[in-house]
Amino acid sequence: MNCVELFDVLKDDMGLKKFLHIIEDEPKYPVFYDANRTVLSLPPIINSHTTRITQKTKNVFIEVTGTDLNKCKIVLQILTAQFSEHCKGKNNKFCIEPVEVVYEGTDLKIKEPSLEIH
Repeated sequence: MNCVELFDVLKDDMGLKKFLHIIEDEPKYPVFYDANRTVLSLPPIINSHTTRITQKTKNVFIEVTGTDLNKCKIVLQILTAQFSEHCKGKNNKFCIEPVEVVYEGTDLKIKEPSLEIH
């Protein structure tokens, strides 16, 4: 299913149709996918069933989307620090693993969350 087909389906969803106008007329849609090209999220519209959290969840990917990179980094740092209290790593409960964020079509690659104090 492509985005146009997905939007046709979501227009009938009472909970999601109110968000479609945010990106519907844009030339490109934001999408997060993994190395296997499995769609994880189409922000701010919907997240994938693949990424749902249950009682058996072992790994959590925290995603922050916005138009101001600095503000996004701050929000990510706060959420990651707070969420880590509930995580169980090999040696302690505060286990955070950064990921490399690759901005498609650019040379920009950053590891987040950095948790550096500025």
